[in-house]
Amino acid sequence: MFNRSANVSVVFALIIMLLIAQGVFSLVYLTSIASQADKLYRNSYAVSNASHRINADLKSMNQIMRNIEALDDEKKIRILASLVDDKERKILDSFDLIFERYLGSREDIQSAYKAFVDWKSVRDEVIYYGDADAESRLKINASEEKYETFLQHEIQSLIDFADAQAKNYLANALDSEDDAFNIISSLLVAAVIFSIFFAIYSVRRLKERQIAVQERMYLIDQNIMMAKFNTDGTVIDISNHLCRHIGLLKHEVIGEQVNFFINDDADRNKRKAIINVISTGKIWEGEICRYDDDGVIQWIHSVIHPELDSEFKVKSYTNIIDDITDKKSVEQLSLTDTLTGLYNRRHFDDIIEKEVRISNRNKTLLTLAIIDIDYFKSYNDKYGHPAGDRTLAKVAQAIQAPLTRPADYAFRIGGEEFAVLFTNSNYDQSVEFLESMRAKIESLNIEHKGSDVSGSLSISIGAQIIEGSLMIGSNQLYVKADQALYAAKIKRNTLVVNPETG
Repeated sequence: MFNRSANVSVVFALIIMLLIAQGVFSLVYLTSIASQADKLYRNSYAVSNASHRINADLKSMNQIMRNIEALDDEKKIRILASLVDDKERKILDSFDLIFERYLGSREDIQSAYKAFVDWKSVRDEVIYYGDADAESRLKINASEEKYETFLQHEIQSLIDFADAQAKNYLANALDSEDDAFNIISSLLVAAVIFSIFFAIYSVRRLKERQIAVQERMYLIDQNIMMAKFNTDGTVIDISNHLCRHIGLLKHEVIGEQVNFFINDDADRNKRKAIINVISTGKIWEGEICRYDDDGVIQWIHSVIHPELDSEFKVKSYTNIIDDITDKKSVEQLSLTDTLTGLYNRRHFDDIIEKEVRISNRNKTLLTLAIIDIDYFKSYNDKYGHPAGDRTLAKVAQAIQAPLTRPADYAFRIGGEEFAVLFTNSNYDQSVEFLESMRAKIESLNIEHKGSDVSGSLSISIGAQIIEGSLMIGSNQLYVKADQALYAAKIKRNTLVVNPETG
């Protein structure tokens, strides 16, 4: 994994470096081209244009000078002389520009400039030589032609030099453009190649990750029991492993309400408690007892996670379940009596505390009955302890059989002494249930010749039935049930229940 991540980082870094290099080279060559263009237009073309203007102005001055030579009218001569002065100023301005922008030797300009300045005296002589003799005029004209020829030659040299510089800068700019195009194109092609490689590699890695995610999802689906509900408890999705556990197929569960997989109608309070917790956005965690299709008890550890939307409101629930039936079976070994399979006295002490609290909180009726086998010592003396053990197991089985709800409990709390604890029945139903249990034991027809009340084995039952609103402590509840048992044992083979007020 590390090597793959390193490879991706290297390729990505190369692409970034190529793009940076491309940007840097582009900037360098664009700066070079801009510099060449600036020199081309700011210097060479400026000097060339100024030289051409000087050349044109010189020709115009020469023409004016020729016209002055042919005139005798002083007024017209003065007008043309002002034109000459105007051209002279323009030529001097052009020389100033050439001095500023010329990239060659300043001596080249200086000689032309000096010749132009020196020519002024000759021009003045031409303009004002009105009384000169023919010989003087010829000398002046010869001098003027000499200056004109020299100036034209010098100015043409400036033009030629400026044009050569312009061509050179243009060639350099074109070369820079070609170099820039070649290098930037190469970098671009390299960046594209690396980008394509990176894209192919990324797509391949993405597919590998998708396959890995699908494999993980398959493993989760096959090995983890989980389901997703919407806010009204309807199943949105469920894993196949959980479907196998509850004995249903996906299409039989999705869209249905399964009450968080609690299928015992007597455990409505737990469903309500779960909803009260998770609807507020808090995680609920606990153990749930349920039954499979064959009526066998299953224990599950359930964790329900609320999922929130962008406004932190509950939008759905994820339920993760673990089968703890085997764990509970192991726990049962430490909580049950080895001989009878009923819960032992240790568990009785824990359960009665819990059920007293629940009854008090929910204001439900709670019944505690203590059961004693009549004259069991005599039974052991006459039939032997192995027979006594077998009889204890039979009695325990008969006591346990009608206690089918999760909140129904049967205990062996002493040698031949048992206890039952149950809720959610009214007073008369509780009495009727306990009386049927007494009769059931007698109907087993277990021979007991040592009994003074019957030829068959019998039991005495003492019970305390109390409303949750009148609930007392667990020790007091036990004492009252034991007092009822004491009264029942006076008569034997009977049921004694304390008054309804407790």
